Parts: sequence; C-alpha cells; structure tokens
Amino acid sequence: MNIVIIPAFFRTKDRPTLGSFFWDQARALKCAGHQVAILYSDTYSVKCIREYIFYAEAASEECEGIQIYRMKIFCPLKHGMEGHREAFTRGVQQLYERFDLKREQFDVIHAHCCVWAGYAAMRLSEKTGIPYVITEHATLFELHKDQISKANDKFIRQAFENAAKVICVSHAFAKLISEYRTAGGIEVIGNVVDFDRFKPGKNEPHREMRFLTICYMNTKDQLIKKGMDILLEAWREFSPKCNSAKLVIGGGGHAAQKAVEWCREYGVEQTVEFIGALSREQVVEQMQACDVFVLPSRYETFGVVYIEAMACGKPVIAAANGGPDDFVKDYNGILIEPGNAEALVEAILYMTRHIEDYQPQQITDFAAENFSGQAIAAQIAGLYSQVLCRE
Repeated sequence: MNIVIIPAFFRTKDRPTLGSFFWDQARALKCAGHQVAILYSDTYSVKCIREYIFYAEAASEECEGIQIYRMKIFCPLKHGMEGHREAFTRGVQQLYERFDLKREQFDVIHAHCCVWAGYAAMRLSEKTGIPYVITEHATLFELHKDQISKANDKFIRQAFENAAKVICVSHAFAKLISEYRTAGGIEVIGNVVDFDRFKPGKNEPHREMRFLTICYMNTKDQLIKKGMDILLEAWREFSPKCNSAKLVIGGGGHAAQKAVEWCREYGVEQTVEFIGALSREQVVEQMQACDVFVLPSRYETFGVVYIEAMACGKPVIAAANGGPDDFVKDYNGILIEPGNAEALVEAILYMTRHIEDYQPQQITDFAAENFSGQAIAAQIAGLYSQVLCRE
C-alpha cells in the first residue's frame, strides 16, 4: 500500500525525539513492505519568531526509505487553536501540491492526532478522494477539554465522524473519544516500540538498586501530570527504609529546576540524580542500566516509555491512569492508584524485596509480541485493507 502520514508534531534538529512514536510506526510500515511518505506543516507563532527565522529543516528528504516533506508556516495566532488549525491545514495542502504528490497515487491518509492533523487529513481527503484514518494520542481530550471552544469542537467532531477509521492507543482512551464518533467502531492499536534499539543489555553490577524515570519537564503542569511530585514525595518516605537505592531522573525542560527544588525540600538530594535531557541512545543506555522503571503519571493515553523499559527487560511501576492499564501485568510490573504516594512507597519497597521474581526475558517477550513494529504494522495494514474494501 502507498500511505501518506500527517503527524500533528514531528521531530526537528533541535528536538530529535519529538513524535518518536509517529516515526517508529512509519518505519514499521516501511519495513512491512509499504510505501510511506510524511507531510508535516511546522507552524510558528510570534512567540517563536526566532525559530521561524532560523528554520533549518530540509523541505524534502529521504530517511530510511521514507520520504519526508515539510514546510514552515508563520502563524501569529498559533497559540489560539483556530489560527493553528487553518495554518497547519494550509501547509499540508501546499506540500501536496508543491511536490506534485498526486502522482504517488496514495491509498490512504493516516493522521496522528485530530488537532490538527486529523482536520488537515479530512480537508486533504475532500480534495483528493483518498480515505483517511486518525490515530488519537492527545491528552487534550482528558486534561484540557475546557480549552476547546464550541467552534473547534465542531471541527474536531467533523474530522472524527468523517474518518474511515479511528484508532486509539488504549481502551480507556477509546471510551473517552467515543463521544466524538457517533458511528462507533473505534479500534485499539498501541504504539510501536523500536526493538532493534530497545533491548536487554549487559547488566553491569552496581552497588545500589536503581529506579529510573524519564519524562519531559517543560512546565510545572507537566511535572504534575507525570506525577513527579508524587514520586519525590514517595521517595522521601521510602529513602529511610532502604539505604541502598537510587532514583535517576532523566529529561530536560524549563521546569526541571522545580523538581530539583522538591528534592532539596524533601532532603533526598543524596539519593536522587538528575541526568538532564537524553538522546534516544542515552535513553536506551539508562533503561538497560536500571533495575526498575517508575513513572506515576496521573494520565497517559498510552505510555510508550513503559513499553520501552519492558523491551529492555525491566519491570515497571505505573499508575492505573488509562494507557498502562492495558499492558501492566503481575509479571511485568505494578499498577497503583493515581496520585497515591503511600501506594507508590509500597510498590517501590516491594520491588526492592522481590526484584528477583521478575523474569527479564518474559517481560521482553510480552512487549515484543504486542508492540513490535511487525506486530503493530500487521494490525494497521489489516485496518487499511478494511478501509479500502469499503471504497
């Protein structure tokens, strides 16, 4: 099949891991024998004028056999959703025309996130007659629904209703999105994990038991969403009970200093290490070196980072917050109540006492069977075939 993918956000030279799950899925489809192209409209507001002026991304490039087309769009109203919607859509349509993509004879358009890739896919579908599907990932619909105006709500509903198929990355999220799709029939397909990169490594001996967490820390709200406040509160209670454990925190962002301040306030600086922003390779290294991955997010539509840890053979601690509910089992981790620091302390203690009960190969095998590129590409290709059979 010939597939065009429209991501709502995508990697740049400055942020090479942004939208990594979109890219991993595109690679999986390519490896499965499909032709894949990506159209990305990179919008910049007045607040980002410097980035817009010094934009250095290639308009067209091929990477691992996937053709990527992108352009920058100046959007003074980007931080107002209405302006962003039309600017993003205009960019996608201009790319389609500029590079004469009609000749590619695409079979299906696949948008990642309705706001506003799904809307742009709908508009491109209207123009070309190519059916489109939407995979929804955005926490917008759970955490920031009050920011959606009536006008935008109408466009979001149109995009979901007119899609040939809608995919969500977890069952809990599919239930949430169902109000936007009266026709029903929402499919659940998880994100792809790169098992060529995320895999068990050599377990170098270390003195202390290592707990690892990784997340973007761009704002204080992001810290709260990812449960960093709960994690550090729990670590304060846990530390006196175990003098041979260390918490390693990876991830950059303007709000990382707030997490450092919490550590000082709780008096746990000696057992917590901040290692800053990480490349994908460094994430792998840290996951291979840790004993347990822990991230008590208050909400996750999926949570690819947990699967990446499992791919490395590591058990995880997560909150029953939506996404992890589908894949955290007794043999690969622990689920706690969201926002419950006491439960998190007990989970961390349990891991220190029972880490030998977890079998790394069993954890890796489960992740590969359900979330490898081969497994996810097969599910998506089957869905595309259903769409094309209806045409």
